[in-house]
Amino acid sequence: MKKLENRFLTRIAVLILSLGYINCNSLKSSAPKLDNMGYGQRQLLLRDEGLSQLSYINIANPVKNWHTPVPAGRDLQLVGKGLVLIGTANGYEQRDITNGRKMFELTSFKGTVSARRLRNGNTLLAVIDWQEKKGLSLIEVNSNGQIQRSLNYPAFSYVRLVRESAAGTFLITADDVVFESDTTGAILWRVKLSGVDKPHSWQALRLKNGQTIVRTGYLKSLQVFSKDGELQKTITGPEEVHPHFFAGFQVLKNGNYVVTNWQGHGDKFGESGIQLLEFTPGGKLAWSWKQNPAKFSSLQGVVVLDGMDLSRLHTENDAGVLAPN
Repeated sequence: MKKLENRFLTRIAVLILSLGYINCNSLKSSAPKLDNMGYGQRQLLLRDEGLSQLSYINIANPVKNWHTPVPAGRDLQLVGKGLVLIGTANGYEQRDITNGRKMFELTSFKGTVSARRLRNGNTLLAVIDWQEKKGLSLIEVNSNGQIQRSLNYPAFSYVRLVRESAAGTFLITADDVVFESDTTGAILWRVKLSGVDKPHSWQALRLKNGQTIVRTGYLKSLQVFSKDGELQKTITGPEEVHPHFFAGFQVLKNGNYVVTNWQGHGDKFGESGIQLLEFTPGGKLAWSWKQNPAKFSSLQGVVVLDGMDLSRLHTENDAGVLAPN
């Protein structure tokens, strides 16, 4: 009798353990799967040129997402106090990152192409044919919109983004030319892009080792140039993401590059391509994010917010990484 009782208890125990094992596996299989780099937790600020829209995306918690119409323009930047700066055709705006609400605007600089907050707290506007000055001008204004300095480059009739290097110079994309200027307007370095007639190069960053990273627009690539201006590396593709125009990008702390893959002007490109890509320094596609075609058309700018202190201004350091000032 005792043996039968023991066998019965043993079977019950095995049954309980089995049910527990099955239940645990069921819980595991139903839980969200996040890769070991935490991509599923990412938070993003995105600028959509096709829809003239600014968006906040929380991949893990989409209920927090927001989308708001903004004026046409280029660039976006964390400028502290929970605000993001965006360039407009007349200057710039600052908007609340929590909801997209406009908190400040400067509208007295018609012809502005892009805007960037400098480390000294002033804002640098890239402007074409401003007032009586032909070609490209860089206009530095203080928080009241008063001009502190202006530089003119009459030989260039095209500009996209400007970046302040760690040395205090300016890296400027001017269609098929990328050049570096000092604060007096003297050109210190330049390269000419080749491959298409008008690539409309978008953004350049200078690294501590002297390399310059360029997003090349219609060359649909990231290109790395030596301090002597020699092309050292090209990253593009793969074909399944439909590379079309590589626009705004960000260097992450791990050295990877996140880039927007713009697809075209207008509001009907939401189905076209995969518009947010992350590449390793070696050129491998490490991650991508497929836009919701009901919410997006053609992405132009990105800020990956992971680990950022939104209370502080961020500019690129000598590794090209956004860092607080």
